[in-house]
Amino acid sequence: MSSFVLQDLTVDREGRTTLDHFALTLAEKETVVLLGEAGCGKDEVLRILAGGAEDVVAGTVKVDEAEPLRAAKIARTLPQAVYLPGAITQPLSPYFSAVSQLSRIIARRLGIARSEAREEFAASLQRLPGAPPLSAFTRPAGSLPREILAWGLFAAAFAQKPKLLLADHALTGLAPTQARLLVRALKAEQERLGFALLYAAMDTEVAAWLGGRVLVMRHGKVVEEAPIAALSDAQSHAYSQTFFKAMTANTQSTVRVSGRGQPVLQVFGLGRGGEGLTFELRRGASLALLGEDGSGRRALLRLLLGMERPRGGRVVLDAVDVGILSEKMLLKLRRRVAMIAGADDLLDPRMTLWDTVSEPLRAHLSLPRDLIATYRDAALKRVGLAALPGDRPVAELSAFDKRRLQVARAIVAKPLLAVIDEPLRGLDAFAQSVMRDLLKNFRAQEGPAFLVVTSDVAVAQALCEDALVLDKGRVIERGTLTDLMRSQKEPQTRALFEASAAKT
Repeated sequence: MSSFVLQDLTVDREGRTTLDHFALTLAEKETVVLLGEAGCGKDEVLRILAGGAEDVVAGTVKVDEAEPLRAAKIARTLPQAVYLPGAITQPLSPYFSAVSQLSRIIARRLGIARSEAREEFAASLQRLPGAPPLSAFTRPAGSLPREILAWGLFAAAFAQKPKLLLADHALTGLAPTQARLLVRALKAEQERLGFALLYAAMDTEVAAWLGGRVLVMRHGKVVEEAPIAALSDAQSHAYSQTFFKAMTANTQSTVRVSGRGQPVLQVFGLGRGGEGLTFELRRGASLALLGEDGSGRRALLRLLLGMERPRGGRVVLDAVDVGILSEKMLLKLRRRVAMIAGADDLLDPRMTLWDTVSEPLRAHLSLPRDLIATYRDAALKRVGLAALPGDRPVAELSAFDKRRLQVARAIVAKPLLAVIDEPLRGLDAFAQSVMRDLLKNFRAQEGPAFLVVTSDVAVAQALCEDALVLDKGRVIERGTLTDLMRSQKEPQTRALFEASAAKT
């Protein structure tokens, strides 16, 4: 049996201790989840074991009955550990085929030819129920949907025959149904290969799915340790209580807000022959476009915003038929629409914090400079960014700060409609809780209609009252989220809601 003993791991960077005398023992087939917000120290543990340690690292790592190894020299002496990144980080070059890159990784680790490594990768894929075929990975990695890339990363990790699997937020950003399939595959391969699993997570849902022990970390230290079942019921440390409370809040539904304002978005017979989708979204109301990636949510969104022309039916935005407008007039109309996306690519990385928020005011309103500054500073204060230097470039902000900056930008724009695309994806539990509250406050104070694109039922419940469920480019179910929670007619809808229920 393989065992790994980590003793007194300490990391000091630029005068700050980011990991403080960390200790852990991992046995064969054991699962341990390192749980905490960004910067808590869990990433440092994985970096050491994956061979990315530097001379700033102290402590030892012991494998089986061998002599303890200095942590700073682990890169050449711990071949048993395999690193599994999350697809959300886009770890492969976007320009070359995924299978060639993954095969190269396998070949290097096992010391075999590239052709043999490709066969190992194909065999690993075939062992995973629900995995896409090998042909899906012959395209450039940058063109692959996130879920497909995740299957490839998991299969490549298993093909390397690990004794210790270092999963670095490996399920973050995936649709819940896909994440659950990968968890089943992970558990099956762990049983077959016998590896220990060390998983770094920033929310409790993955810990609940994986089981095993959980180490809650803060400021480089373990503040609480317990099996996930016991920890979910009660937490002894104040930080753990706050963390679990924040995660629970992210899965709670909102109180229904009456949508009695003027119609913002009206859809009449959208689809072939004008016999398709019909609905209305009024000011102050909210609607979720719910479905997995590839279900057609964003294709529908492009039709609703006039980015593509429908084959039949009409879309009326702010009392104007978008189908009869020129591109120039559509651009003016879209000024009434705010976009907030989890991909964080809506912001110009070269612009400063102040310019990003001020731009909608300068572009669309003739306001004096001092008044623009007043509105800008008020919005930044509302989202908790007022303390940051205003001349800081967007590129230097964290993912959480970029997400909050998008909300500040939307606040000053005072839109009729806010399109919210996977707003919580990739954030830790605290950041998710803050973002949820910011968005609800934005809707309550500015009063826009919300159109939320998500694969996560919990996100839809937190931000919306009504939903359209999509699959393969068509709406398969619709209604209030309260009614859909009670009963789902379609199996695809049931899968989405069951995945959400498994988090709690």
